[in-house]
Amino acid sequence: MDDLDYVLNRVDPWISKFIETGANDLTPLQMIAVGTWMLEGMVNNGGFDLYYCSSAGDLALQTVDALKQIGAPQTASLLAAANAEFPGGVPPADPELRQQVLDSIQDTARFSVLETEFYQDSEGRLALLASFLRKQEERIVPPSFAR
Repeated sequence: MDDLDYVLNRVDPWISKFIETGANDLTPLQMIAVGTWMLEGMVNNGGFDLYYCSSAGDLALQTVDALKQIGAPQTASLLAAANAEFPGGVPPADPELRQQVLDSIQDTARFSVLETEFYQDSEGRLALLASFLRKQEERIVPPSFAR
């Protein structure tokens, strides 16, 4: 199974769980995968503006660490820099307030510069996430028992 299909099969149920019940019901592994994958999808489809105005923005702070854990420190730095564009360097947790602040900083935030670097994907985030998830799966199910 290629990396994209593997990640989709693993992460889609966790994203549904996140949307239905929120981040508190996710395991640490699920949080890493959901945060990373939602960042990827939202930024690639509409930039950091879309990322922060969606539920994916709820995970903006945790996803910085998630990216480091999968081996994507450059992307972690990009997301940290995008987070730093918010007053106090922290995107508001409340989605409505986050949208209001996002509206107020749109003209001054340097999201477009960060997006340009994000789109280059010099780290190969999909491959990193797939590899990370496969390694975690091997720890849970020894290779001799894996399907």
